[in-house]
Amino acid sequence: MNKKITTLKCLRWALVLVAVVSLVAMFNTNTISDADPEAVAAAVVEQIDMENMLKADNQMFKRFYGLDPSSFEACILYYPSTNMMAEELLILKLSDLSQQEAVRSAIEARINTQKTTFEGYGVEQYDLLTNNAVVEIRGNYVLFVVNARSAQAHKAFLDAL
Repeated sequence: MNKKITTLKCLRWALVLVAVVSLVAMFNTNTISDADPEAVAAAVVEQIDMENMLKADNQMFKRFYGLDPSSFEACILYYPSTNMMAEELLILKLSDLSQQEAVRSAIEARINTQKTTFEGYGVEQYDLLTNNAVVEIRGNYVLFVVNARSAQAHKAFLDAL
């Protein structure tokens, strides 16, 4: 009987330890990175095919996301060269962590707009938006990528931070 109680105590402490480690990992996502935005972008771009994408200016960023690019430390956006494609890459370095929620909302609005655009006739592009869109907000950095290799781009982004 004592052996059973000792095993249960060990199991309970193990579960508590797993919970604590999970909580620390969850709250650790708001760490500030001093990584160079251009280096982060280069690492991500290396993972995806950029043949059909163009680098955007500030006006295009504002048009797509409704946000002021000058309010961010860095803003790097690549968008499709034609309206018939949904591939996109956005990397932001936030000036302040309080910008996270506004950026998340703007990205979600962009995804919804794109899905509405391609729903019904752009089946492949709609599928890309549904199954290959990654949004990652990690501290002062944001990644939004829609690409067939979005998982590789996501890993490169995390590794670059």
